[in-house]
Amino acid sequence: MILTAAATILVALVRSPPLRAQQEEGQCRPPLKFAAGACVAQCPAGYEDRGRVCIFRSLSR
Repeated sequence: MILTAAATILVALVRSPPLRAQQEEGQCRPPLKFAAGACVAQCPAGYEDRGRVCIFRSLSR
């Protein structure tokens, strides 16, 4: 039982890249963009689309 659990954890670690590495600026897989620490399909409201990166722009200007 312990061996099965250890093998399951090992497989999960090998298959998925670290979350932080995926979310570093410019590290989102195409066609996703990086915005506010996450990979998103479209830039959220208040963000300017700069290709692979969404830059925050204040709406109060």
